[in-house]
Amino acid sequence: MSSSLDSYKPYYQDPATWRALTVFASYRLFLATVLFLVFYLRLPPEFLGEADPRLYSVVSLSYLLSAFLLLVLTLNHWRDVQTQIRIQAVIDIIALIVIIHASGGLHTGLGSLMLVVVVAGGALMPGRLAAFIAALATLAVLLEVSYSQIAGDGVTKYSQAGILGATFFVTAWLAQWLSKKLQSSQVLAEERARDVENLAVLNQHIISQMHTGVLALDTYGNVTMLNTSARQLLGIADIEPGFNLREYVPELGEQVWLWQQQSPNAFLPFQARADLPEIQVSATQLDSGEILIYIENTSALAQQAQQLKLASLGRLTASIAHEIRNPLGAISHAGELLAEQYAADHMMTKLTAIILKHTQRVNNIIETILQMSRKKTAEPAVFVLNDWLEKFIHEFTETKQLDDDDIALDMKAANLQIAMDPEQLHQVVWNLMDNAWFHAKREEKPYIHIRLEQNAKQVFLDIIDNGPGVPEAVQAHLFEPFHSARQGGTGLGLYLARELCQANRARLNYLHDTSNTGFFRISLPGEW
Repeated sequence: MSSSLDSYKPYYQDPATWRALTVFASYRLFLATVLFLVFYLRLPPEFLGEADPRLYSVVSLSYLLSAFLLLVLTLNHWRDVQTQIRIQAVIDIIALIVIIHASGGLHTGLGSLMLVVVVAGGALMPGRLAAFIAALATLAVLLEVSYSQIAGDGVTKYSQAGILGATFFVTAWLAQWLSKKLQSSQVLAEERARDVENLAVLNQHIISQMHTGVLALDTYGNVTMLNTSARQLLGIADIEPGFNLREYVPELGEQVWLWQQQSPNAFLPFQARADLPEIQVSATQLDSGEILIYIENTSALAQQAQQLKLASLGRLTASIAHEIRNPLGAISHAGELLAEQYAADHMMTKLTAIILKHTQRVNNIIETILQMSRKKTAEPAVFVLNDWLEKFIHEFTETKQLDDDDIALDMKAANLQIAMDPEQLHQVVWNLMDNAWFHAKREEKPYIHIRLEQNAKQVFLDIIDNGPGVPEAVQAHLFEPFHSARQGGTGLGLYLARELCQANRARLNYLHDTSNTGFFRISLPGEW
């Protein structure tokens, strides 16, 4: 917080002083108009201009024109404010003392009009200048009294002039004191307002940079505020506040409603869209009736849970693999012996072939499970995904003996750095590419399209084949273990791929583009 001394603005710069002077100039115009009209329309009180009507008419008209001109100059901030105050105070004192004289002197009571000038000088002028205005007003009163005595206009009361002069000085001092108090209060209020504004800006900055999504709802379910993380987690980056939550994120709107009904099923983990991370929501209601919603990305928790799951699976499979593979090996060996012994028997050959085929399939499942259980903890490394993809495609085409134009690579962003275990990413992408090659149509090239792009804080790696896509009935079970529509498949490839992605804070989803073409997307964190 800045000190109070630093906050005091010079009078010539202070907008508040200009505003106060504008009010005083408006009062002057009103007073001059009243003094002028009362005299010319012959309205009471009748003593205005009674002693010298001609002088009064000239002075009152001049004062009215001067008041109008001074208001214009004040509104346009002509020169500095202190110069304006001095000029206007001197004009007021001269005009008013002449009007008092032309009306018959101090006994008319018009001397009180000069008190307003003294108060304005005391409030708007610093230090000795306020006393100078009081002294000038006192001197003007004494001169008027002295002139009246010299002119022989009657008995002159110096005591009345003295009392009025003393009143000018006391009033100027009180106005000065009150002005300082008000100014210090104003400075303190401005400091507090700046502190509150800075605190609000700081809070807004902190909220906008939080990894936790924050969203505020009014009593009608409309979003009044949301930070960047909430936009990303809910997939509503381009929508301004003011929208209804149920219209844009129906599932979250439904969960908020269940929470308000105190349902135990409120705020279960969910995904706003298939390509977005799983989120966990909590809420609190303010005294105003508004609801604050906190949205957590559960990717980190899912990663830890995945590591525990793989470790548990490893201990389980290590304990039972030996018990399963020994009898499986005996069955397979017995089948081979039967096939050799009854080679001439067609039916026996067919039956032993079935035995050997399925024992091999069971053995492949066991190998896959053992591979999962032996999988080491993810060791993320930072590398450029563009270069890694080019090397991977070269390896894949050589292994599968493909032509260069069988696979199209579309990199919409260059030098994309990610943090992931390279070996596990290789295993995931190889599995997806192998599935894509298996289901791709051979009528037109490219058979497989790989697209790499960046959006906000995520990197997307899409693998698209020109095949028929995954049937809608299968999509719900696509990543479940031991579920495969591929002949001879173990049903663990996609399951393992998603598990490895989760272990690296990535996500694997099956999505559709605008043309309803299905594709697999690996969503990788762009920050680590």
